[in-house]
Parts: sequence; C-alpha cells; structure tokens
Amino acid sequence: MDQDRALRQKQALRQRIGTLRNKLDPDDQERMSSAIQRRLTTLPVWLDATFICTFVGSKTGEVNTRGIIRSALDSGKKVCVPVIDKSTLQLDLVELESDFRLVAGHFGILEPSEGTPRRPDEIGWDLALVPGLAFGCDGGRIGFGKGYYDRLLAVRRAPRVALAFEFQVLDSVPSLPHDIPLDMLVTERRLIRCT
Repeated sequence: MDQDRALRQKQALRQRIGTLRNKLDPDDQERMSSAIQRRLTTLPVWLDATFICTFVGSKTGEVNTRGIIRSALDSGKKVCVPVIDKSTLQLDLVELESDFRLVAGHFGILEPSEGTPRRPDEIGWDLALVPGLAFGCDGGRIGFGKGYYDRLLAVRRAPRVALAFEFQVLDSVPSLPHDIPLDMLVTERRLIRCT
C-alpha cells in the first residue's frame, strides 16, 4: 500500500472510531474498562511482569487504566507512565509511587504531579500497555498521528499489549514502515494474540 493511501485511510479510521469513542456512555466505559482489567490481570504476560509501562486512560471513550495501575502497585510491580516533554514533544517516563497524584498535562492528558521524568531508554520495563484509536487483529495500531508511542515502543522489545474496546478492533488497519506492531489486544470480550 502506498504511503499517501495509508495516511488517508488512517485519518478516516481516526475520525470514524473517534466518533464512536466520543459517544460511549461513561457507565459503559467504566464497566468495559473493569472487564479489560480482570482479563489482563490473569494473563501470564501480566503475572510475569515486574515493571509495567502504561498510559493513564483519561479521555472520553478511552480504557480507564487507573485500576490497572493501582493493581500493579498493590501487587509490588513497578509502574511508569509517559509524560510529554513540552520542549521536545517527546515522551519521557515517570515511575509512580504508591501515593501518586495525577494532574492534566500537555493535550489535557493526565500525568503524575511528582516524579523525575527519565528518557525511555533509561527505564527497563518488561510490559507495555498501549493506547490507540483503532487496532488490527494483525497487530496494527492507529494512534492520534503524532508517533509518540511508535517512538517509545521502538526503544525496548518487551511485550506490547493494547487495551481496547471491542468497537475499536478491526481485522487489520493500514500501517507504515515506522509503525511498531502489537503482540496482543485485550478487550472487554476477548484476548487477541496478534499474528
């Protein structure tokens, strides 16, 4: 697939799935997020992990990850979350303490109020939980188009697991050479091992 066509298709999917996310009832969002947490926290990839890199789900229609973060910390796992360096517009990571507080950061994304941001290559996470707008069962992922997570995931080869609602999952999504593939998708209904 040529790059221009893939970019157009990605943008169309962003709009289509974004509209569905914006219409998601908050009670349904919480119910489905809880189901995703229950499914995720029984998987060997979760049970074996000691240091989890995860997003903080804070947007309308996004998987709420605060329960997942709390579960990880309560079970003795380390957790780091991304923060946007406003000067470079790159993702840095902050390791969370058990008493973490979140505040709105760049783009309104929740970030820790305390902690020292570190470059991703300085932190040895062994599981990455990844957000996005649309996902393919083949491991493809469409984010918001800035490439933040592709750059982050390129730093370390650890299992890459997307947390998604079922309506975000397609057989495949357009991808470009710089797109980093996923290993698994966890939805409120199923676990998908990407091929």
